[in-house]
Amino acid sequence: MRSLLRTTLILTVIFSASQVMAQSGNKTLLKTEQIAAKLELTDKQKADLDKELKANQETRKAQMEKIRAIREEMKRDAFVQRQEQMERMKNILTPEQWEKFQKLQKEGKGRLQRMRGNRGQNNVRGQRGQNGQRNFSGRAGMRPGRMMLRKKAIEKKIEEKKEKGGDGGDGGN
Repeated sequence: MRSLLRTTLILTVIFSASQVMAQSGNKTLLKTEQIAAKLELTDKQKADLDKELKANQETRKAQMEKIRAIREEMKRDAFVQRQEQMERMKNILTPEQWEKFQKLQKEGKGRLQRMRGNRGQNNVRGQRGQNGQRNFSGRAGMRPGRMMLRKKAIEKKIEEKKEKGGDGGDGGN
């Protein structure tokens, strides 16, 4: 049973990957057809345009890979620099001061996380909390949105109509 499930999972992943690869090739062909229809291109122009679009796509992919590699290298460099800085700080401070320094750093990280809305600690935006209400962190959670303001305005108008003796918009039910 497990091997069947594993095989099914592997085949699903392979099929999905092949679909993604096919879509990227079809995107250039689709784009070529769209441009050809708008510009009334000849078959030779279509072929040349498709080659150009595919070459551009490959160039962009290569550039994105370079950017990813540079980003990873920068992350590694920053990590090494932080480690070296911590070693220098440890050499400067006494053991008691070092412990205080580490506590201050942990408090600072905790404060930063609280300011960011405790994201990353099983607190997903819009996730329901213990009281059953949605928990929106960040700026949006600090004030009502347009929809809530609109709803409150409509409710206020209905209340005013009821006070004046109108039907309140409930259709007389």
